[in-house]
Amino acid sequence: MLKEVAAQIAGSAGPANPGDLRTLDRAAAWRSLAQSGLLALRTRDGGSPAGSGVEVAVVAEALGAGLVPVPYLGSAVLATELLALAGAHDEAEVLAEGGSRTGVLLDGDLSALAVLPGDETVYGWDVDGADGALALTGVRGGYQVVRVSLETGFVPVPGADLTRTLLRSDGPVGAASPTPVGSPLSAEDLWRWEALALTAIAADTVGVMRAAVARAVAYSKERVQYGVLIGSFQAVQHMCAEAYVQAEASASAVNYAAWAVDELEPAEALLAARTAKAQCASVAREVTETVMQVFGGIGQTYEHIAHVHTRRALTDRQVLGDEGVQLLRIADVRLTGE
Repeated sequence: MLKEVAAQIAGSAGPANPGDLRTLDRAAAWRSLAQSGLLALRTRDGGSPAGSGVEVAVVAEALGAGLVPVPYLGSAVLATELLALAGAHDEAEVLAEGGSRTGVLLDGDLSALAVLPGDETVYGWDVDGADGALALTGVRGGYQVVRVSLETGFVPVPGADLTRTLLRSDGPVGAASPTPVGSPLSAEDLWRWEALALTAIAADTVGVMRAAVARAVAYSKERVQYGVLIGSFQAVQHMCAEAYVQAEASASAVNYAAWAVDELEPAEALLAARTAKAQCASVAREVTETVMQVFGGIGQTYEHIAHVHTRRALTDRQVLGDEGVQLLRIADVRLTGE
């Protein structure tokens, strides 16, 4: 039922072509997510999240498949989980109701949650409609969640992903500007947050890839070249089959990571999430660009939807670290136990 609800919302809120991104009613899509309870999956009532990592992954995959241009990952997952772990449950509940939005700040290459104050420019990712974003600052024995206003000092910048808003600070964010939120986080809290964040982003990537492959396969059953369907060409069959296998392998890794978020110890959950993110990041570009090739000339044009899949997948690949970042950290764990 959750899959059906998420898919129904995604089907009505996603673009059929790039031009739709200028006219879609994003506020209505956000209200639908709030009314269905999908924004509240990681809020706490009595200590445990309302929804598991598996349920978050189901919704993230559906919205990725639909290329839905609302900040579900940035606000309902990454920011809400950070607030909940910090004990700021009232603020997390406000986000779940859909009345306001809060995003997260990432470092200069989008590979990690920003730690303030710093010497580099930071980015607000997936912050459509948000008036603030969360980051970290170091305190004795851990990290403190802080809120930074996005109303001044940040400017919109073009990103590869056409479905998400990206803001850049006009300089380093100073120590005086952030406002502390909740209680300090331990290392284990941050591992748990990162496990969910990586898994949700990977699930979004799986949705993007699966939907792109499905579009390509459907097209191969309709498009005629040289008097026959292009799906009868062995080269096209091999391209689609390989893309399908890569997308499904990624889905399997994400399924395990999504279960691990709440069922394993934080370190083990994070290892599973890194594995899933590495798998998805390593094939996202190849799968989505293969789909563009199957569509032929029309697939290379701005007016076609294929490149929107590729652009979203490329940004998902970068956020919180691509396969290179994840594999190095997995190697650190395997070799040193840290």
